[in-house]
Amino acid sequence: MLWSRSGDGAVGGWRSVASVLVASMTVAVGLAACGGSASSAGSAGTGADRAEPLVSPAPAHPLLATRTGTNWGFGVPGAPACNPLGGQSCMLPFPSDYYSVPDPGTASGRRIDIPLDAMPANVQGIHIDPTTWDANDGFSPGSTIEVQVPYLNQAASKIVNQYQIAGSLSADSPVVLLDATTGRRLAWWGEIDARNPFPSSALLMIHPAADLPEGDRIVVALRNLRDGAGGLLSATGEFARVLAGASTTGAGGAPLVAHEKRVLAMLQRDAGVGTQGLYLAWDFTVISRSSLTGPVLAMRNAAMSALGSGVPSYTVTKVTDLSRSANGGRTIARQVVGTFDVPDFLNGPSGDQSATLNLGSDGLPQQLPGNVEHALFSCLIPRSVDAAPGSAGQKVTPGRPVLYGKGLFSVATQMDAVGVRDGADAYGQVLCSTNALGLDGNDVITDAGLFADLSAFPALPDHLMQAMIDDLYLGRLLGSAKGFASNAAFRSKVSKGSKSVSMIDTSEPLTYYGNSEGSLIGGAVTAISTEWRRAVLGVPSMNYSILLPRSVDFSPLYPFFDQSYPNEQTQELVLVLLQMLFDRGETDGYVEQLTTHPLPGTPPHQVLLQMAFGDHQVSNFTTEIEARTLGAVVHQPTLPSGLVSGNPFYGLRAAPATSTAWATLYVWQDPHVPPPPLTNQPPTAGIDPHDFIPRSLPTAQRQLTTFLATGSVPDVCGHAPCQTTVTSAVHLPHPTP
Repeated sequence: MLWSRSGDGAVGGWRSVASVLVASMTVAVGLAACGGSASSAGSAGTGADRAEPLVSPAPAHPLLATRTGTNWGFGVPGAPACNPLGGQSCMLPFPSDYYSVPDPGTASGRRIDIPLDAMPANVQGIHIDPTTWDANDGFSPGSTIEVQVPYLNQAASKIVNQYQIAGSLSADSPVVLLDATTGRRLAWWGEIDARNPFPSSALLMIHPAADLPEGDRIVVALRNLRDGAGGLLSATGEFARVLAGASTTGAGGAPLVAHEKRVLAMLQRDAGVGTQGLYLAWDFTVISRSSLTGPVLAMRNAAMSALGSGVPSYTVTKVTDLSRSANGGRTIARQVVGTFDVPDFLNGPSGDQSATLNLGSDGLPQQLPGNVEHALFSCLIPRSVDAAPGSAGQKVTPGRPVLYGKGLFSVATQMDAVGVRDGADAYGQVLCSTNALGLDGNDVITDAGLFADLSAFPALPDHLMQAMIDDLYLGRLLGSAKGFASNAAFRSKVSKGSKSVSMIDTSEPLTYYGNSEGSLIGGAVTAISTEWRRAVLGVPSMNYSILLPRSVDFSPLYPFFDQSYPNEQTQELVLVLLQMLFDRGETDGYVEQLTTHPLPGTPPHQVLLQMAFGDHQVSNFTTEIEARTLGAVVHQPTLPSGLVSGNPFYGLRAAPATSTAWATLYVWQDPHVPPPPLTNQPPTAGIDPHDFIPRSLPTAQRQLTTFLATGSVPDVCGHAPCQTTVTSAVHLPHPTP
């Protein structure tokens, strides 16, 4: 079976993602996406410059929690499908081990077990099929913790926001996240769903400040919560019965009460949290590393073993030499397009966008015999490498090989972001890209239909995993002397003597550079890569469940989301459920293994994060969670004093003048871009810096090039925040995000 993908368009062929999606949504409902030590807060808005904890100090007698090995939730025969704790709407609070069962065969000791009747249903009454979710041994490490607290007031309850994270570890914090595996409290920030106009049902959403440790058990406690008048909110439902010591009735009641009493005892013993003022307490298990990353590692190991020390088969289908007057021709001399063969681990007939991974008897992906994907590639040769590749006698300065990660719903041939082209020409980089299967320009209409019935959603992250293997294979072709460097399309027309010169310098190490969706998948594919060791993630982000409501790309689609899943509570729950699968195809699922704790058979990697403050398409708050999880250092001062009230960069230590840290964050700010809203709504004020900052800035281009070449991040901003004014950039041709 053969899966052949192609994409129309060439350099300069960008089209509006939003317009295509909205048009397609007239017939289908759609999904879109955008594209170390800790320290004490410095002055407001400037970042951190002393150690600040993301976890509380280790207790005197740290709890090394053992799994109870008991069924106490839905797994008890006859127990209700809906979680009875607190009288929440069916699956709430979520995540919860009410929907997992003991399983000694998994790394976490548990396995997800969600009944069909509990899963959200669309307006036709069709519940999402939980089969794929039930294969996980825990919940997402980036999971938003959702709970309904009627008439909750955030300010009166002292629930900290994104700029007040230090307060989340205070002794009287209204929310306690206890890592029961280590006995330490974890930092967090919270918000109330701003999209829900009803105070009685708007969800409290608690976001861990850094991803939760994989495989650990997390206990959540809510206490001293208040309404707008300052009145104390009391526990309700089954949890109120637990606190009152009342007897229980019905199947599953007694095991649940017994489990909750163990949770309460643990909170008292290890976090000093008593029952006075307690509103709700429950626990859940985070997915283990092996359960989360095992599928794509099985794919990688099989694919790279088949390749050995060789290169994939490939075909050059088109070579275009651009005139200087052509769109993109000022900096790009040649575009080379073709296909390359990759083992296909999907189970479809070829080209079936609804196909999912072909799973073997061990539950891991396997290639069907003869199933090969003909993946598309596109490469750009800048003029600094060869000013006129089709002419004789030109000087050739071989360029560094850089695998480039594209933006949302574009195809590889549309490598027309002006700043990226300019940077490639300025610093002699040969850029090659392939499609991000599942979120490329060929998938718009297919993805647009997913929200009609989300039982089909597993196909999307499965395609993203296949795309990660495609990136590895293209990386081998770009970085090996046996690959593109030996092909006439990548060699000078006239030689030195009788020998042509390659336009690719394969003596230089292959590196990765991605923007937007190219950074969302770029962190994931870098974490599994054996082909490159350094990556720049431009306008980076992760965790779609937090990102989507905060992206202008998703805003036009909410009305269509409403058509199938009209309830705001359901929509937020759906996003967190989808994240459990999205994790396998984006950085959130691999961030813990991206740098110094690599996956088996994988080298460590070094990353540079370049962020645009106030980005309209990818949320800064997800970038900050990513940086904290990585233990990144951040340039200080990070923002102009007084721009924000508090410290959005809590937990990040200051970067030295030349950083050689495993992860470094630089933030660029434009005075025409205000801070993003603290609510789960997208920024819309001012210009959107996403497409221009920092990728179009010469200083940022120099910084990323130096890092890719040497592993050192130069301080290009000095003793001030990284600021720029690019109001004129809005008049530039709109690039692919």
